[in-house]
Amino acid sequence: MEEEKELKKEKKNIPALPWMRNPVDITTFDQCSLDLLPFFQHYSLHKDLTRWEYTGYVVVGFERSLGVTSKVVVETASCRNARLVVALKNMSITSLFPVQLAVWQETIGPGSFERDLCINSPTGSGKTLAYALPIVQMLSTRAVKCLRALVVLPTRDLALQVKDVFSSLAPAVGLSVGLAVGQSSISDEISELIKKPNVEYGICYDPEEFSYELQSAVDILVATPGRLMDHINNTDGFTLEHLCYLVVDETDRLLREAYQSWLPTVIQLTSSSVDGNFPSADDLLPFTYGSLKTIRRVGTERGLKGKAYPRLAKMVLSATLTQDPSKLAQLDLHHPLLLTTGERRYRLPEELKSFKVSMSIEA
Repeated sequence: MEEEKELKKEKKNIPALPWMRNPVDITTFDQCSLDLLPFFQHYSLHKDLTRWEYTGYVVVGFERSLGVTSKVVVETASCRNARLVVALKNMSITSLFPVQLAVWQETIGPGSFERDLCINSPTGSGKTLAYALPIVQMLSTRAVKCLRALVVLPTRDLALQVKDVFSSLAPAVGLSVGLAVGQSSISDEISELIKKPNVEYGICYDPEEFSYELQSAVDILVATPGRLMDHINNTDGFTLEHLCYLVVDETDRLLREAYQSWLPTVIQLTSSSVDGNFPSADDLLPFTYGSLKTIRRVGTERGLKGKAYPRLAKMVLSATLTQDPSKLAQLDLHHPLLLTTGERRYRLPEELKSFKVSMSIEA
């Protein structure tokens, strides 16, 4: 009888979804110094350059020739990484925690974000930086400003904390971060999220050559579900058409309530915009001068058949990630990969010390 009970208990603990049965164990990763971070190559001192300096967003090398030192402006991918290193060190971060390194390997490293990530890690383990750093790194090469990354959290306080982390990193590579949590009026948020074209009064514009087109003023948006839906339904110029990355933080709490059906709305707005395998001529032609359009077609390749491509890459995070198939199905995950630290819900600092003081009670 006892053996049968143990077998039933073991079967009950086995996740219903196959991809959750062989997770990546985050505890096998060690902290990694930024200087040793894989695929995060820093700038190297060129033989003709005597030293490096940072001037705003530009890395400047000083070349010494014939006894005269002259400036040489250098702008490469390694220089963008160098600016991120400076931003991280300004945050007093010199190494990455295990969860941050594990996510880095699956996004920037060999994983190349080919699978959606489900991260089950305790509170205090560094999950926010785990997704903020690779997203900023991946968007650092963007040429046109538009909303490409969306982070959704259940409460205003959590959203403010996440926004602070992104704001410490993103400006180093020229990215803008927006916030939509209802902290200010809807009109104030719109003015920060949407950029209107500069129009000089007194000048006549040819309507065939000029279009009063609204554009996104941010590359990354941190939002709560309710305020996000307000902008989707009511804000002119607000679009998720170009969205590349979706982060669902505190997933269990967000899936527990509908929040005005924000999740199916986001997935629908980022699904295929072209019927069939190839876009039509109308899809390839821009609507107006200077307009930007992202074309998502129905994938036919193995693993992408019937899904929108380029796909919306997702990261979902929670200290207690649900194993309910019906709830996880709402996320429409692409070949999901589970990263977990086990059943711990909270992570205490390694250097935390506890003391006990014994006191006698006198009558």
